[in-house]
Amino acid sequence: SMGGAIFAADDDTLLISGQIALTNSEEGFSITLADIKSMIGTTFVVNDPWMGENFYQGIRLIDLLEYVGYPADAEQIVLVCSDEKEFVVKVKDAENYPIMLAYATKGRDLPKNQGGPLKLVYPIKQYPELEEIYPADNWAWYVVELRVEL
Repeated sequence: SMGGAIFAADDDTLLISGQIALTNSEEGFSITLADIKSMIGTTFVVNDPWMGENFYQGIRLIDLLEYVGYPADAEQIVLVCSDEKEFVVKVKDAENYPIMLAYATKGRDLPKNQGGPLKLVYPIKQYPELEEIYPADNWAWYVVELRVEL
C-alpha cells in the first residue's frame, strides 16, 4: 500500500471538511468530480505562472463553501493536496474574488501534468493584486480536500 490511506481517496472525489453544516460521512462532505462539474461553474483566462496564458473552467471556492454551509466567522480554507501539501486561502478572499478549483482547460479535463483533476487557480489577470497575497507557489495542484477553519 502507498501509506497515508487518507490520501488514497478516489481521484475523482473532493472532501470538504472542518466547520461545515452539510455532511455525508464522518469526515465531512464528499463530492464527486461529476457533481462538481454539474454545478454552475466559472471560466476565465489567466496567465498561469506555470503554464502560460490559459483558459480554465472550474467551480469557485465560495460556491463549494456555500453548497455545504459555512459559519460567518470562518477564517480560512486549507486546501490539502494528494501529495499532502497544504495551502491556505482566506475565506474573505474567496468571497471577494472568483478564486476557483479548475477541472478543465480549453474544454478538456485537466491532466495530471497540469495539476488535475482539480487545481487551485487565482484570477490574477483581472485582479493582479492577488499575486501579492498569493504568489505562484500558492497554486495548489491535485487538490483532494478543502478544510474550513475558524
